Amino acid sequence: SSELVEYLFAECTDIPADDLGLCKLGIANTGVILILLISSVIGFLLASLTFGLQIPAGILLPSMAVGALFGRSVGLLVEVAQRNHPNSIVFSACEPDIPCVTPGTYAVIGAAAALAGATRMTVSIVVIMFELTGALSYVLPIMVAVMLAKWTGDGIHKRGIYEAWIHLNGYPFLDNKDDTPIPDVPIAQLMTRIDDLICVTAAGHSIASLQTLLQQHRFRGFPVITSLHSPTLLGYISRTELTYALASAGSPKGRALSEHAEVYLMHAPLADPTTTLDLRPWMDQTPITLSALSTLMLTNDMFQKLGLRYIVFVERGELRGLMTKKDLWIVLNNGEVATTGQGTGALREHFDEEQEDERGLLGVERGERG
Repeated sequence: SSELVEYLFAECTDIPADDLGLCKLGIANTGVILILLISSVIGFLLASLTFGLQIPAGILLPSMAVGALFGRSVGLLVEVAQRNHPNSIVFSACEPDIPCVTPGTYAVIGAAAALAGATRMTVSIVVIMFELTGALSYVLPIMVAVMLAKWTGDGIHKRGIYEAWIHLNGYPFLDNKDDTPIPDVPIAQLMTRIDDLICVTAAGHSIASLQTLLQQHRFRGFPVITSLHSPTLLGYISRTELTYALASAGSPKGRALSEHAEVYLMHAPLADPTTTLDLRPWMDQTPITLSALSTLMLTNDMFQKLGLRYIVFVERGELRGLMTKKDLWIVLNNGEVATTGQGTGALREHFDEEQEDERGLLGVERGERG
């Protein structure tokens, strides 16, 4: 693709051997234009297929090649029109016996437009094309083509190809530029409540009991509280950190603690540090928290603007619930209205449960996920 794009960008004076026949004149030029148009259609279809396959394939060069093929064909058509009608008002600025139309410029503009239509990028594409061509005089037409392509693409579908691919695969991506209105719903109706959470108490655990907990539950993390009767939030420990800490403590190359050794997740001044395990260095002691009286709108803003993976909800310092980014994504996109008030959102993040074909809070049907 890179060699093809380079060949399409070049002018006839810079092409040592015209193997593709881009510089033919007369009737032969008509066949070249037809070949370029057909090649652009075929390239568009092949790029659509290869990008959707689970193989290492990109979209930048294929889309640029498709746009360059179409742009070069347009440039050749304009060149033919200028030669056949040199006195037309459209070509009044062209001087006689001097090449006026450069098909390579049309190829550059076409490549930029195709790339912008596919990815919806703007400034970066203009910079890329300027670095490829090195011609500052082409920046203005490239900018116009890029903006027109982006507006046309937005009119067809609001998502670019990367955002559409993320959406089709169900990745929990929350676009901070998305201005879709969020319903003013109390988060207490949607979060995973403490009754449905698996929490780790600060004391009363051993290495063996925590390893059993990890085997029984596949959650990616656990809130840490003082006790079940007084669930004051102390922090949050991820599954990865907890697994590593327990494995290191029980390893012969580590501290070689017994599986019955006591584990603490809070300050224990009377505990023997040689026979107990302190997990405070492995847990997040200051997780991002919100009031349990917060709304879905505020929670969505926190996830989008801070890039959080989870938010813990408290009331007067006591744990009331939790919501992960994927929980929020499911609520907004996949019809979780039926579970409002049940507070089981986080439980769905870790198990492959079937989702119902209902509309979400933002009116997006599950069928759109493919």
